Amino acid sequence: MKRTIGILTGLGLMLAGLGAVAQSDLDVFPIGTTTMIYTVTSEDTSEPQILELVVTSYGDDRYTVRMVTEQTGNEDELATGFGFIFGSAMVSSGGGHDADFSSLNALMDQRSRLEEGQDYLLPGGGMFTEIVGVTIAGVWCLEGTFIDADDENVRMTVAFALTHPVYISPLIRAEELRDGEWVETFSLELVEYTVVEGEG
Repeated sequence: MKRTIGILTGLGLMLAGLGAVAQSDLDVFPIGTTTMIYTVTSEDTSEPQILELVVTSYGDDRYTVRMVTEQTGNEDELATGFGFIFGSAMVSSGGGHDADFSSLNALMDQRSRLEEGQDYLLPGGGMFTEIVGVTIAGVWCLEGTFIDADDENVRMTVAFALTHPVYISPLIRAEELRDGEWVETFSLELVEYTVVEGEG
């Protein structure tokens, strides 16, 4: 359960728009309502959590951001794993491994310059590799693997949205190397993206 809390703590800051993968400023969202629905899974929970983020832009430098989470599980899962807690820009994959992906900020800011098939050395020595173009819930993205220079037993797959504004990356997947095999410990994936343009 500590693993889930660590992951949710890191994601909480992203939701505030201050973390490494909070991809778009509010002013790039179209006037109207943009709805982003994500599934969140963890090895500590038996069923995925649903995260719905709604950004309403009124066109006069005013916005409303609404977040709704839903999870089904047993009492322990709901008591310790439910919700997004605001905290540090670290995502814990468990086993004492923490992946600091604050160095991905530079990539996020320059995501339109990334190229498929290229590898990028990040500040602090990490790598962003295996970059491919993918479509996630109708959003064209570049997806790659982040390897932290401080812990090569942890890797994260992150997708950067290129065609639509998103508040959180369309994909964040954390894996940990255990007994020679990569085991997924956490995943957040965009599953639905809709825009209703208008006066908000």
